[in-house]
Amino acid sequence: MSFLTDEEALDLRINRMIFHVVGKNLDVPILLSEISPLQHVDFFLERIKSSLKGNAFSFLNDSNTERILRIIRNDADHNPECFTEQSKLLASDFQSHHSGGNTSMGCFFLFELISNGKKLYAIIKYDNEDVVRYVLDEKQADNQIPRLERFNESFVRKAEAMQKIALIRLSEQKSGGDIVVRDRSKRTNISRYFKGFLQAKRKNREEELCEKLIDVLKDVFKKNKSILPEGIQKSGVNKIYEVLCRADFKYDAEEPIPLLTSIFGPLDEKPTIEKSFTTISRDHGIDGESFVVIAKDIQKPNRRRIVTAENVVISYNINQRPLITDTDDGKKKITILTAKVIEDDVDTTKNS
Repeated sequence: MSFLTDEEALDLRINRMIFHVVGKNLDVPILLSEISPLQHVDFFLERIKSSLKGNAFSFLNDSNTERILRIIRNDADHNPECFTEQSKLLASDFQSHHSGGNTSMGCFFLFELISNGKKLYAIIKYDNEDVVRYVLDEKQADNQIPRLERFNESFVRKAEAMQKIALIRLSEQKSGGDIVVRDRSKRTNISRYFKGFLQAKRKNREEELCEKLIDVLKDVFKKNKSILPEGIQKSGVNKIYEVLCRADFKYDAEEPIPLLTSIFGPLDEKPTIEKSFTTISRDHGIDGESFVVIAKDIQKPNRRRIVTAENVVISYNINQRPLITDTDDGKKKITILTAKVIEDDVDTTKNS
């Protein structure tokens, strides 16, 4: 799901920001104050904009996270302490779900965003990164020895550092809202503890997402049929079902090329196919959605058809395929064995 339209994304800005330190080495989070005035806005806004697509969720009834965000939305503008104090409650709740196991040390960020005059929220778990930087003496030109500095508490550009991000748009009603989640530890859904913290459920069942994916692939095939290899042109829809029904697999919306290649073959027109897939995925509402495709749940259509160069159309059940043989002059001979011809009339379903 795409969280914002292109226009909304262009207008997006950070209104407030704060972070608290969380992780397995702490019994309670290290609670900090709101960053005011804002710092390094471009860096963090770029990170948020890189995560505008993901899996769609909605809040469960009585979600504590939703309740706190609504307090912030309603009160923070006229209560200077509201944003900081309520974010501390969120961080403490997050820590209570997060502590233990192999969970990493990092920072719990809360951003209040504004786009087209509407408030939005971003919750990000940013992992600490161990980095070494070099420092040069600007006054010394040649043969200097660089000074190396090592940092563990740092934020980096790479997407993997943002372990979890939830973008939230609260509804104008008393409850509800849209959530887009990207969870690096579980790309096809959401980790148990993050789901418990948000108190949210996925909007779409995986069966529904799989059906939409099939529809997207069919539309991509129809739109780009003329540039595909001849063998794929003949039986592209069948190839879609053949690939999806082989075995269960994890569909990653960030890396669709392996799936597209396995269906449509080597993509000489790769940018065209990929762009078409992205556009049609957005139209079907699954842009950014990652999920597990369960092969046994896919219902392969029973009806098939053959279309000849002479525009003869033969429709049949999959277990009643006509016999097709080669002739000496390079043509194809189609033989249909039937118990009885029950209709031989003018075709009223087409303009002829």
